[in-house]
This record gives sequence, C-alpha cells and structure tokens, in this order.
Amino acid sequence: MIQDNFFCFGEGDNWYKRNQTALANSKKLDWPLFLFDMIERKEKVFSILELGCSNGFRLHRLKQGHLPQARCVGVDASSDAIASGMTLYPELELYQGVISSPPVDGQFDLVIVNYVLHWVDRSTFAQSIASIDQLVRDDGMLLLGDFLPDFQQRRRYHHMPEENVFTYKQNYPDIFTSLGLYRQLATFTYNHDTTDSYSLQPSPSSSRGVCTLLHKSLDGFYPEV
Repeated sequence: MIQDNFFCFGEGDNWYKRNQTALANSKKLDWPLFLFDMIERKEKVFSILELGCSNGFRLHRLKQGHLPQARCVGVDASSDAIASGMTLYPELELYQGVISSPPVDGQFDLVIVNYVLHWVDRSTFAQSIASIDQLVRDDGMLLLGDFLPDFQQRRRYHHMPEENVFTYKQNYPDIFTSLGLYRQLATFTYNHDTTDSYSLQPSPSSSRGVCTLLHKSLDGFYPEV
C-alpha cells in the first residue's frame, strides 16, 4: 500500500485527533496567513483551494477576515476532519481526497499547500506536483509551506514505526520555479519548532521551515528573443 492511502484510510484521522485542539486556537501562529496578509489587492482573489486543509480552519479565517466574497474549497485525507469542518464551517466546500487526484475541478486564484508534500508517497509525487499546477490558474498564486533542510532526506514516521512510512523533506518551492512557470513573490524561513513569535531567526537544518508565495504565468516569464 502506498503511504498516501495510510493517511486516507486512518492515519489522517489520527493526525486530526492529535491536533484538533491546536487547530481551534485562532491565536496560534500561522505562516501562510501571515504571508497572505501582505498581498496587495486581495479583492482580486475570488477563489481559494487548500490541499491538505484539515477541517478548513485556515480557509474559514481567510474568508472571515479578508475574503467574504471568495469561493473557498478544501481537500483533506481525513474523513473526520472533513466531517468536522462541514459542521463548523458550512460556508466552505470540503472534500476528502489526496493531492495526486484531488476531487475538484477548475482552477483557482490561490492554491495553498502547507506541510503536505512531505507526506506524499514518492510513487505519486510527480503526479501530485502536476495536479497542483493544473489547479493554479494563469496569473494565479501558489502558497507553499514545508520543511527546508540543508539537503533532501527522508525520515521514518514515528507514529507508525511498524510500517514503511516516511516524511520526505526537501526544497519544494524550487520544484515549481524550475518549471519556468513560477516566480517567487516572497519567502520566509523560520524555526518550525518555535511557536510563539513570527520573528525571523537562523534555524538548524532539522527544524527549518519555509513559507513561499509563488506567482504563475504561462508566458510572462518567457521573454521573446
């Protein structure tokens, strides 16, 4: 069984149970929201998709705080998280699924993928990258958050020591910029283990996180020569 299915059929629910109290804390630091707050002309964002949305708490905060007019759609592997979010946030569209084959159609002005790609099985990894790209409209934005170690690596997932399940940590924003279709608008690195401040500080490789906002253009980054 590929590890995507472990999260879709059980471990995603376990993760949600372990973290749902923290997710309910509206004062908890959230780097994607911090970075989004810096975007000019937020009123031009009419549609948001979050892949790995948990119960939709971040989409709810975006809609309530910035974008009451926006269509907000979320996908998560945990059926418990989706069921909870449908009750808590009826204004959202929430679906259970995985990044490699998300159960949504169309394209979005903003796609958020925060601390999800490191879970994806490497056998579906390229498909997942392609799926994300297909969901970002031309001239749209992609907001990525994940670990940023000094070199790409995998670590055994300590909650499932009896299974061959790993987290894969690497520079995910670089994958998208290497396509030639994305450029960085802003990026922050921070200490993932520090949860009390948005201060920027040097972080060791093992605990370094990154939050990056990317702009997509199908031809704007290809000057004609």
